[in-house]
Amino acid sequence: MKRIYAAAIGAVIIAVCIGMGLWIMHNRGHKPAAPAAPVYAYADLEHVIMSHPRYSTYHHLELEYNAMIAQYQFEQWNYSRQAEVEGKAAKNFAVSDAIGTDAMNQELKAKVALKENELNNGLQQQYEQLLQEKKKTYPVISSEDNLKIVNLQLKLRTLVLSDEERKAAQEQLQTLMRSVGTASGTEQTTAEIAVAMAPYREKAKKELAAYAQQVKTDLEGRRQDSHTAFQQQLSGLQNRPAPEVWNKEWKQKLDAKENEMKQVKEEIISDIREKAAAVAQEQGIDMIFGEYAGVGTAVDVTDDIIAKLA
Repeated sequence: MKRIYAAAIGAVIIAVCIGMGLWIMHNRGHKPAAPAAPVYAYADLEHVIMSHPRYSTYHHLELEYNAMIAQYQFEQWNYSRQAEVEGKAAKNFAVSDAIGTDAMNQELKAKVALKENELNNGLQQQYEQLLQEKKKTYPVISSEDNLKIVNLQLKLRTLVLSDEERKAAQEQLQTLMRSVGTASGTEQTTAEIAVAMAPYREKAKKELAAYAQQVKTDLEGRRQDSHTAFQQQLSGLQNRPAPEVWNKEWKQKLDAKENEMKQVKEEIISDIREKAAAVAQEQGIDMIFGEYAGVGTAVDVTDDIIAKLA
C-alpha cells in the first residue's frame, strides 16, 4: 500500500518538476551563453511521504478503515449465516463457524494494530519531549544528522519490530553516529532518554496486551453468543434488516471513511508537490526523479523536501 502510494506521489512530483525544469530552461535561453547542462536530482519518496506531518493522521485513518472492513466482513458472515440456518440448519454450521472464526481473527488483528499505533504515537510524543529537555543540557549535532538519528531511534523504540529490522536499524544508527563523530554528551543523552522511556514503554506494552486480551474476550463472547443463538428457535434468526438496507448502511459508513482518507491523501500530495517544486526552483534543478538508477550525477534532495514539510 505504501509503495503504491509512494509511486503515485512520485509520478506527480516528477511531472511538476519537469514543468519547473522547462520553465527554468526557457528563461536560461535568453542568456547569450551556451545553455548549461541540465541539473538532475532524486528523492526517496517513501521517506518523504512518511516524514510528512500529516502522514500519521492518514495512517491512523487507514487502520480505522481496515478495522471497519474486518468488522463488516464478520457481520456479513454473521448475516449470511443466519439466513443460511433458516434453510440448511446444522449441516453447514461447522463450515460457517470456521469462516466466522477467521473473520474474527482478522478483526482482532486490525483493532490491535489500531491501538498499537495510538500507543506508539504517545511514546513518540514522550520521547520528543524528553529530547527537547535534554537539548537544553547537552549540545546537539546538525539538524540533518539529528533528524536521521532521531528517526532511527524512534524506529528502534516501536512496540513491534522483527529481529532483522532491529539489527539493521541498530547498525545504521551506529554507523551514522560514528560518521558524524557524536560526542559523549550525545551518547549520554541517548542513554538517559532510553532509561527514562523504559517505564513508558513497559506501560504501553502492558496496556496493549490488556487491550488485546479484552478484544479477544469480547470476540469470543460474540462467537459464543452466535453458537447459543444457533441453538434457539429459527424464528429468532428472522429478526434482521433486509439485505438491501443492511448493505446500504455499511456502504455509507465505508464510503465516508474512504472519502476522509482521500481528502488527507490529497492534502499530503498537494503539499509535497508544492515543496518539491520550491526545492527545484531554489536549487536550479531541472528534473527530480523518484528513483536513482546510479547513472550520471544526481543530487539527493530528500532531506531538503522534508525540511520544507516541517
